[in-house]
Amino acid sequence: MASLAGFGKLHDVLGLFMERFRILGGYAALAENPESAATVAADFLRQHGSRTVFISKLPTGLTQPLEKKLKEMGLQVYSYDSSEDPVHVVKMVDAGISTAAAAVAETGTLVEVAFDDVERLVSSLPKTYVCFVNGSTVVKSVYMTSGLLRSAMERDRVSVTFISGPSRSGDIEQRLVLGIHGPHHVLSVVCSWL
Repeated sequence: MASLAGFGKLHDVLGLFMERFRILGGYAALAENPESAATVAADFLRQHGSRTVFISKLPTGLTQPLEKKLKEMGLQVYSYDSSEDPVHVVKMVDAGISTAAAAVAETGTLVEVAFDDVERLVSSLPKTYVCFVNGSTVVKSVYMTSGLLRSAMERDRVSVTFISGPSRSGDIEQRLVLGIHGPHHVLSVVCSWL
């Protein structure tokens, strides 16, 4: 796990994002290389009792160390390549793993841009969700994502989702309940090497 020391102004943005994400009920970690990112994710999945996991898209160089770590722990790992019907598999697994297009520090929000059903569902159907985010894509405010969102909207069949920790719902008695319509546990791993 990496320390924020030595990141300068980036330190402020990454630290703010991680703090806000935690306030919203999520878990956040900073990783300095693919091996430490894989370890953080695998430990999180073990802590939350995951036995099956679907991996969607990952940052460069992370697929092999992550799959190796998960298999060493005895988890059944699925992906596009290993599944004839990936949407069905995503509906059945305990955990989903993918990558955010960006993250917003002020709101503690992951910005997911998905171009197919699997990318969209991997973050919303399983009870546990792990999201990797490139450190260079963590921005201070939501306004700074406008270029990314405009570019994404130029493509057909795009879905943009803002994720701020676990799913939550407030009932008529004004009680906030986590994990109602989506993941109960969400981990954001900020990849500082990217």
